[in-house]
Amino acid sequence: MASKRARLDRFISSKAGISQKAVRPILAQGRILVDGHVATNTQQLIDEFSHVTFDQQVLQANSPRYLMMNKPKGVVSATKDDKHKTVIDLLERADRDSLHIVGRLDFNSTGLLLLTNDGRWSRRLTEPDKKVSKLYRVELADPITQATVDAFAEGMYFEYEDITTRPAQLHIVSD
Repeated sequence: MASKRARLDRFISSKAGISQKAVRPILAQGRILVDGHVATNTQQLIDEFSHVTFDQQVLQANSPRYLMMNKPKGVVSATKDDKHKTVIDLLERADRDSLHIVGRLDFNSTGLLLLTNDGRWSRRLTEPDKKVSKLYRVELADPITQATVDAFAEGMYFEYEDITTRPAQLHIVSD
């Protein structure tokens, strides 16, 4: 399915090689199922994970995939990189090229990394307006100063990218 969401009549027309107008009587005959239910509305929206059959022939049967990985140090949080091994390179799965990373960890960071083929789910976790909290535990070579705590609380400006981070709270658990 080229688009992530489509009207049922357009999808059937494209996959079955029939006109959109011809889909309506086929629906009336109960020959199309979406997620196991008889479809009745040509305007019904389906997405990349809708299971669609026409005359018992499967036209689409994609499943969402959700993976957790403990990213090792020295691996890039990317799907492709010409210089370094990526988290995708670590996977031995036939569907690995359909996966993308939810968030990121720096090259020398280790920890939980999420991967999926479900774009809506990953956007709900990563878009700033969704305000999903994240917790990081880090070990540092030098103690954190009050100025650093204040800078995180205000948000930090990165000139190179011309962005200011969202405010973050630091909880110092030990020296």
